[in-house]
Amino acid sequence: MKNATHEISHFEIPAKDPEKLRNFYTNVFGWKFSNTAKQDMQYWSIKTGTKHIPGVNGGMYKKGSENQTVVNYISTPSIDESMAEIEKEGGHITVGKKEIEGEGFTAVGVDPEGNAIGLFESKNNGVFKRRGTQSQSGADRIRSKHRNDTRADSK
Repeated sequence: MKNATHEISHFEIPAKDPEKLRNFYTNVFGWKFSNTAKQDMQYWSIKTGTKHIPGVNGGMYKKGSENQTVVNYISTPSIDESMAEIEKEGGHITVGKKEIEGEGFTAVGVDPEGNAIGLFESKNNGVFKRRGTQSQSGADRIRSKHRNDTRADSK
């Protein structure tokens, strides 16, 4: 899996005062928020890009405890393999694999220094949208004959 593309595909921001933070991010960066609350959870989807400049989208939710921090979700073709790799390399999984209906699966872990890492496995296994022109995050891909090259980058 080291040769697969693992990009940040989503982020989540916990907020003590969601309205204050929504105003902050809207005024500073022009992000767009939409209330997508389900059941008893307050949740707002965040669109960071524009029609011409795509961005990585995310979400904001009402903070449940002081310990909650921003989590960046990294796309992976196999959440089970990524969870095993995190454990093998000295991190650990804090929230096991959960299904997000119609979207895929998520899990959350921490790296060896305690930084949160979100994992996301797309329902369509990371197949690019719009006939191969977008990434999972919605960012436009540069057309390339090397798109499906899974060899590791040389340094």
